[in-house]
Amino acid sequence: MNQFLRSWQKFDVTEVGKHLMILGDSNGDCASCRELGINPWKAKECPQCHTAFQFIASRRLVEHPGERFSVAHRVHEARPDLQMIDYDDYQKTVGADKARDFFKT
Repeated sequence: MNQFLRSWQKFDVTEVGKHLMILGDSNGDCASCRELGINPWKAKECPQCHTAFQFIASRRLVEHPGERFSVAHRVHEARPDLQMIDYDDYQKTVGADKARDFFKT
C-alpha cells in the first residue's frame, strides 16, 4: 500500500518561488506576483503574471499540522502535476536568505 512520506531534496528557492502556488483554506496565491484568489484545483498558471505553477505549499499545515497527510493526499489526487513542498520550510529559507542579504549591505 502506498503512503505519503516526507523527504528532503535540494532546491533553488528563488526558482521555487517563481513557480509556487500557496494554498489557503479555499483559494491559492501566486508566490511570484502575490495574485490572490486563484483556483488551486484548476489553474495551471497565474492569471496575472502567467507563471506556470510547478510547486504547491499549504499555509494550513502550519496551523493544523495534524492534517498534513490528508492535505497531501487531496493535493496529490487533484493536482498530481504539482510537487508539494512544506510551506514552513519555504518561509524559513526565504526569510534566512533575506536576512543574510540585508546584513551583507
